[in-house]
Amino acid sequence: MVEVSTKVEQGDAPLHLDIGLLASFDYNPLDLKKYKKDREELLRERTRNATQYLVNAIFQQPISRSASYGPLASLPPFTSLVPREKPLPKPKPLTKWEKFARKKGISKKRKDRMVYDEERKEWVPRWGYQGANKSLENQWLVEVPTGAEDDFRPDKEAAKKRKELRKKNEVQHQRNLAHAGTANANAPATSAPKPGALGSGVASRSARKAELEAGTLRAKGSTASMGRFDKNLEGESKPRGVKRSFRPNELDVSSERAANLALLSKIDKGGANLNMRKAIKHASNAQGSKSMVQRTERERSSKRRK
Repeated sequence: MVEVSTKVEQGDAPLHLDIGLLASFDYNPLDLKKYKKDREELLRERTRNATQYLVNAIFQQPISRSASYGPLASLPPFTSLVPREKPLPKPKPLTKWEKFARKKGISKKRKDRMVYDEERKEWVPRWGYQGANKSLENQWLVEVPTGAEDDFRPDKEAAKKRKELRKKNEVQHQRNLAHAGTANANAPATSAPKPGALGSGVASRSARKAELEAGTLRAKGSTASMGRFDKNLEGESKPRGVKRSFRPNELDVSSERAANLALLSKIDKGGANLNMRKAIKHASNAQGSKSMVQRTERERSSKRRK
């Protein structure tokens, strides 16, 4: 068995290690005579020397035993400064509430997702399915306020207020985004923003208003009725849709003739999109093009016999 030496030659400059990165650095200059004589042998010798120095240092670290992987060495934190691949992220602009809270010294406390229900004696989600915000809607007995109408439903009224609050929060969220975009446009930026983007300086007040209206319509469409039976907010514009125009069932002869001639001219020129497969299926009584050709040949042969 060949014995391999574990000795390491330091040279004029001592070898530098970063065990955390498993890196070994040799700053000694190359011997020009050996380099010109046998470059590969010199590089192999220097590489082996630096690698052996790293392996010796690894075995001097605390070692633990593992049944699956065997001996494992605990590496220390690395000391070399590795360059960052991407630039540092830009600070996120503050919303109106964050600016107000920072000015007044209000600390933000994150609410827990689960809350304890004293009546049911169990933990329930704060929002969502069977959430605590729907407690009034699920009550079997609710006090009716004075002066309420005969058909007053407390559960329906609570659900209505909850949905209106959700829409209001969505509109406020869109306004905060628009405000943050405007703040970004006024602040000095290192990279040029996209043209026409919200807050880039090109987007006008009308563009921001249109985006807020689009966000409101998206929030209304999240209900089961797609917002058809929801109450409109104050100052909310009516959604614009595509109006369909229908031709009358009865037309005069000249108009109907002109329309048919225009359709035939399109078909003759090949401008209309025809479904040939459907047309063949209709002409052959769902038998296919082959049966239609055979039927045509039979008709021709019968005419010749006559």
